[in-house]
Amino acid sequence: SQDASLAQSLHLLNAKDIQEKISSEKGRAAQLAADTTRNDDDKLRDLYRWAYSRPPQSEEIQIAKAHLEKVAAKSSDEKGNAINGRRLAYEDIVWALINTKEFLFNH
Repeated sequence: SQDASLAQSLHLLNAKDIQEKISSEKGRAAQLAADTTRNDDDKLRDLYRWAYSRPPQSEEIQIAKAHLEKVAAKSSDEKGNAINGRRLAYEDIVWALINTKEFLFNH
């Protein structure tokens, strides 16, 4: 069966240990947000390769970049710190990727 059980879905959505790993200072999201040598397209391609072992489709890149810009802009307005906003956006993207059927059933 390709369907997740309710327990599996709830665990991924609510698990404290998963959230701690995603938001870790040493986590992938923090590394991507701190990387100022590459552009977002390159970082998102790497993230998709790490999560799915494939490059992202152009629509996936567009959606992720729109989220990065939205969260970074919102965070800059509130805290004056765009890096924290970018990190939060990358955390959201990592969380979204690992909560897909593609990740759950293929990796």
